[in-house]
Amino acid sequence: MASQKSNQQPAPDDLERDDEPIDGRLHADMLDEYGFFKDPSFWNRDLALRLAAEMDLGELSEAHWRLIDRVRADYLDSGMLPVQPTLCHDLGLDPDCILTLFGGPIDVWRLAGLPNPGEEARTYMENQEAFEGLGTPQVPR
Repeated sequence: MASQKSNQQPAPDDLERDDEPIDGRLHADMLDEYGFFKDPSFWNRDLALRLAAEMDLGELSEAHWRLIDRVRADYLDSGMLPVQPTLCHDLGLDPDCILTLFGGPIDVWRLAGLPNPGEEARTYMENQEAFEGLGTPQVPR
């Protein structure tokens, strides 16, 4: 009996790609000009760890991973940025958990392997970043 070829596409982790990390760094073709993944299906935790190292975020704790995983899941389900205070509350973390752990939502979005959210959402996230050394978010006036 002859075997039939499967119509199932290989999982992204099974593919050989030219855009694999080189020497522990992310290949430039994987990220856009703002540091967001061009294709979220290429994301995995090892790439997130490499990106976190390049961003000088230090070691990622369980709380970091809970946020990363939730932001990624919410985006893949709805295509939207989750509401930050609700997100922190739902995960049993302090209301300012994103600022405390990451310095702002844009870094969580990048580490979750998500694509550029667009100019308006990106600007919103950038405006939520903590001032360097002050620990307070920038609030647009």
